[in-house]
Amino acid sequence: MKRFLKFLIISIIIVVLAFAVFKLSNEYRMNTLKNNVSWSVVYKNCKDSVAFEKDENQNTYIAYNNYIKVIKIDGREETLLEDKSLEIENLLYYNNKLYFISKTDLYEYDLASKSLKSILGNIPSEGKYLDRNLIIKDSKLLLAIGSATNSGIASNDSEYSQNKIPYDKSSIDVTLNGFNYGEKKTGAFMPYGNSSEGGQKIKAQSIANSCIIEVNLNNDKTSLYASGIRNVKGWDLDSEGNLIGIVGGMENIGDRPINRDFDYLYKLDKGKWYGWPDFSGGDPISSPRFKGEKLVSPLIANPPNKIVQAPIYQYPEVSAIRYLAIDKDGKILEKNSNVYFNSKENLIAGINSESVVYDLLKLKDKSKIQGIKYSDGDIYILDSGMGCIYKLQSNDFGLKFNLPKPIWIFIFVFLFILTCLIIFKFYSKRGYKK
Repeated sequence: MKRFLKFLIISIIIVVLAFAVFKLSNEYRMNTLKNNVSWSVVYKNCKDSVAFEKDENQNTYIAYNNYIKVIKIDGREETLLEDKSLEIENLLYYNNKLYFISKTDLYEYDLASKSLKSILGNIPSEGKYLDRNLIIKDSKLLLAIGSATNSGIASNDSEYSQNKIPYDKSSIDVTLNGFNYGEKKTGAFMPYGNSSEGGQKIKAQSIANSCIIEVNLNNDKTSLYASGIRNVKGWDLDSEGNLIGIVGGMENIGDRPINRDFDYLYKLDKGKWYGWPDFSGGDPISSPRFKGEKLVSPLIANPPNKIVQAPIYQYPEVSAIRYLAIDKDGKILEKNSNVYFNSKENLIAGINSESVVYDLLKLKDKSKIQGIKYSDGDIYILDSGMGCIYKLQSNDFGLKFNLPKPIWIFIFVFLFILTCLIIFKFYSKRGYKK
C-alpha cells in the first residue's frame, strides 16, 4: 500500500509538471495554415520592441523605443545603446554598423567604436501614412519616406491642430492644375488651408515625401532613387538583387477620397516615378475605377510620364499588408516567394512568383508584428506583443507525424505512467518485495 501511495504521488507530480509544460508551450501556440510549414520560438524577452536585425554571425539586434540590445549567438544579452531622447524606428545592420531612424534623423552606430552620429537630418517625421524604411542595395543605403497625406491634400482629421497638420513635400519639380479641396480649399503639396492656382510651380526638396532616398555611406551624400511612391510598408531584395516592396494604396477618406484602391507588390527601380498622388496600381486617378460621387482629377499638370509602371501583384484590400521578407533560397516556400503580415486577417502569409497566395501562420490576438526578416535561409518574425521572435521552417523532411509539441508531451507522459502501472501490477501479482 505504501509503495502504491508513493507511486500515486509521483504520478500526480509528473502530470502536474506536464500541465505546466503544456501551459508554457500553449502561451506561444499558433496554428500553421500550410501543411509543410512549421514555426518555432527562437528568442524571448522581446516585449514592446520596435524592430530587429541579424548580422552575418547570426547575432540578433533588438531595438526598443530608446535603446538597442544584442542577443549573441551563444544566448548572452548586452545593451549596446541607450538614450532617452531617442524614438527609434527601423533597424539595419551593415558592415559592423547599425542604422536607425529617430524623429527627423538617420543615425549610424559603430559597433566597434561604440560611437553614435547622425548622418542625415530634416527627414519628414509627421503624417498618418509616413512609413519610413531602410535597406542596403548595391552598397548604398536606401531610405523610403512615405506620404504625410492620404492622397496629396492636407486634411483636418482632428489628430493635429489646424496650424500643425502635416502636408507633403515634393521630391520632384511639379506644376499644379490648381484643384483645391475641402472646406478650407487646400491645394496639393500645400499647408492646410492654403489654396493652389493653375500653373503654380512646386520646387523639389532634397529630402521629401513619397520617395526613396539613396545615401552614399562613404560620404553621407544623398540622391533621389525613385519618386511618386505613396509609402513603402515593407521591402526586401530577391535572389537576383531586385528591390521588391509593398506599397500602400489610398483610402476612401479625407478631402480627396479615393475609392476602390488596394495594396500592391512592386518592383522598385532606380530613376522611376510611380505616379502618386495621380496614379495608383499603374492606373490614372481619373480612371472610373477610383470614382466616388464624381471622377477624381489629377493634381499635377506636368507628370514626368503619362504611363507608369504596373505592380507585380494587387492585393484584394487596402491598408492591410506590411513587412516583407523574400525566401531567396526557397528553403521554406518556392524560391523568391514573398512572406508578409496581413493585419486585417492577423496572419503571416506568402505569395510565390506565380502569384499564388498561401496563408502560413495564424497569430494570437495579442500579437503585434514589428518586422519580418530573411537571414541565412530562414525567415524570422518579431512579435512585440507576444515578446518573442519566431522562425518559419519547412517540414518537408519525408513522412512524419506533425503533431503540436504539447500533444507529444502528453503522449509521452501517458505512456510513461501506463508503463509504470503495468510494471507495478506485474511485480505486485508476483508478490515482489524489497
